[in-house]
Amino acid sequence: MRFNLINKLYLAITLILVGAIVFKIFSYKGWERYHYFSSVCAPESYPIAIHNAYFILADGDLGYIKDEAVENYTSKWGEAYYFAESNRRERLPVQLVLQYVSWRDKKFYSDILNLPEKEIEQSFNSAFLNKQAIKLYNPSGDVKGLTFLVGIANNGNVAVWLRGVFLEKLILKQKLTSKEPQGDETYYEKRLSKVDYIKKRFEDLPDSVKLKLDRGWDIKANYIDTPTHYIDKNKELWKYQKKNGYIE
Repeated sequence: MRFNLINKLYLAITLILVGAIVFKIFSYKGWERYHYFSSVCAPESYPIAIHNAYFILADGDLGYIKDEAVENYTSKWGEAYYFAESNRRERLPVQLVLQYVSWRDKKFYSDILNLPEKEIEQSFNSAFLNKQAIKLYNPSGDVKGLTFLVGIANNGNVAVWLRGVFLEKLILKQKLTSKEPQGDETYYEKRLSKVDYIKKRFEDLPDSVKLKLDRGWDIKANYIDTPTHYIDKNKELWKYQKKNGYIE
């Protein structure tokens, strides 16, 4: 009798553990996770200060977007951050959160933009099928994936590209409306007025650049419809990498 009770107890524990493992596997959804890297760019003649720029992923986690080049005023339109890395596989982004202020028009922009989930997933699957995934740095060894580039242009225009080997797909193009900053959007070490916040955030912008902008540098440029030439710029590199076995 005691033996049967122990067996039943072990069986119950085993079923609970198996159930927990199955639940974890389906909750994690490893088959919907990918390696990718994300960065943001802005034209040289449209300096901005980013308050927030991140993705909301399919599981509710937040996806990091590298903004170093924009913050250092070394960014160029259509150019991603030079060092692409991916520390882990993540769910794909479903929304883009942006909060920033521009120097040229002294306007604040903020919005949450919906991304085309199915289109992004299909693009990833197609890229792997057609050997268009690129190598991304990972501490344990290079991995393959794609890159997202968020482009912030003048007049509130925003574009998002998905990129790989001989692959550049525009997955979002939207125009934001400027808004009065809310909550902590003018917080920098402490709560500031709009004027003081702009002054503080752009204090490292070179005076020579400010002078050029005041004189109307590229004031009528239409960056949102300007080609990035991403594929043309990288053709020779990819040919070299393919020849030497760096890409398939």
